[in-house]
Amino acid sequence: MKKILIIIFSIAIFVIGGIFGYKKILSIEKENKIIQLFNKDSLENFSKNKNEMLEKLKTLNKEEADELYEQYLESNNIILENLNIEHDKLLSGGIYNNEDTSENFTDEEWKIANKFLNRYDLELWYLARGSCIIREVPDFYYKTFKDYVTDDYKEYLKITSNENEEHYVADSGLCITLEELGDRIVTWENFLEKYPNSKLNDKVNNICNSYRRDYILGVPGGIYDYKESAEEYNRFIKKYPDSPTTELLGYYLEEVNLDKPEDNDSEALSKMIDEYIEKYFYLGYLKEREKGNLFSKQTNTLLKEFNKNKEEVINKLKTLNKEEADKFYEDYLESNNEILEKMNENDYTMLDNAFYIGEGDIDKEKLNKQNKYLDNYGLEVVEIEEGFMLTEKKDFYYNIFKNYVSDDYRDFIKLCSEDIDYIDYFSSLEEHPEIIADKVINWEKFLEKYPDSKLEKKANNICYSYRGDYILALTSSQTTEVLKNGKINEDVKELNRFKNKYPNSPTTEIIKYYLENYKNEDIRDMLADKNEEIYNKGE
Repeated sequence: MKKILIIIFSIAIFVIGGIFGYKKILSIEKENKIIQLFNKDSLENFSKNKNEMLEKLKTLNKEEADELYEQYLESNNIILENLNIEHDKLLSGGIYNNEDTSENFTDEEWKIANKFLNRYDLELWYLARGSCIIREVPDFYYKTFKDYVTDDYKEYLKITSNENEEHYVADSGLCITLEELGDRIVTWENFLEKYPNSKLNDKVNNICNSYRRDYILGVPGGIYDYKESAEEYNRFIKKYPDSPTTELLGYYLEEVNLDKPEDNDSEALSKMIDEYIEKYFYLGYLKEREKGNLFSKQTNTLLKEFNKNKEEVINKLKTLNKEEADKFYEDYLESNNEILEKMNENDYTMLDNAFYIGEGDIDKEKLNKQNKYLDNYGLEVVEIEEGFMLTEKKDFYYNIFKNYVSDDYRDFIKLCSEDIDYIDYFSSLEEHPEIIADKVINWEKFLEKYPDSKLEKKANNICYSYRGDYILALTSSQTTEVLKNGKINEDVKELNRFKNKYPNSPTTEIIKYYLENYKNEDIRDMLADKNEEIYNKGE
């Protein structure tokens, strides 16, 4: 009985061993069958190229290693392109996620293929629409070069290594979350800020801009939900308030219709975002922002032109007589106005949004930093009724021309330099009309002093505008009612102050006319006509 059991046990071991042996043979056959799908000579060529490069790498300094990386990357791309062309039938034949075909790889076969390719630091990678490619393993360049290259190259390779570990996009759209994509943007922004002079920055900036477009506009094949995306953008804005992308998101959220997403014109939004990215996320923009320069690439080009023109004008003035300098001022003013108009058109979006915090509060720190930068050009950003505008500093022309032009031009430019800021002007009309009164008198004196000046028409226009605003502000319907009731208010006191102080001023004629005829229902129109009469006398 004992012998029988031993025999049975021996047979069982033999059978089981045979089964396992058979399975192993089948496994080896399957592995060999898959391996034979690849051209080993081409794979060996890839490895040989790497080994030769490594020998050279060990002899180089860090800057030379950076250069070798670029050369090797270019060389590898060609080798891999040829490798993929050589295996095109296999790679485009439905080996992945295509269970209805005999060519489809099972999970086990996919692992076998990649285990084999990993020997060469390569792998199969699903691309899209049933196609695959052979590519380097995600950390290939990082582990190869990390101990040899400069810090910026090392960090670049580390970031790309991490990003390459997972699919970014596929047939169904974005493969990572929108939040992860937002964080990728900040990672690359931090790189650009940390290494402002890196040779990689052109490449990095393109990556960052590509991510920004996908983050805001979505990717082909993806489903875009405006409201869900807006929630993510608000998270980004809160988490990264100092990111340049935050300004772009704020601009986008102002333009997009979240209440009725179906009303959004995706093509128009796409064009808007593309234009913004092209303008403000140019190569080197972060370095410029550190200086306070928020202007677009196009405007920065115009700023250089503006400064060059200024230097040429300063040098040219030294060779001119006064009459020639007068004409030169006129030409230069016209030229500058054209350049400033272009710059304000280029950056109207930024000027409308960048210097505000929350609901209309001005970010004075950012505005002051911008204007400190513009000091180099003799320019400044000033607040207007809606947003801001770029203009010359008040004393810009006076400082340049005061010692070269004729007396009337010098005095004219001086008066212009004492003009009131746009916003302050309206508050002065309401709270300090006497300031506007002084402007009226100054321009009336100029017209009296230089009746034959070539600037007479310009001066007359300015005086007409100041006078009209001054009279209009002080002769409101409320003031008229006060006078009808036999009383006086602050506006009437100011009118009396003016006519008593400046009895010979043409403006006093209008004030007297108002005080004598305020009961007339058409008094406002009559005052406007009076101002027109004075203006026409000056022409």
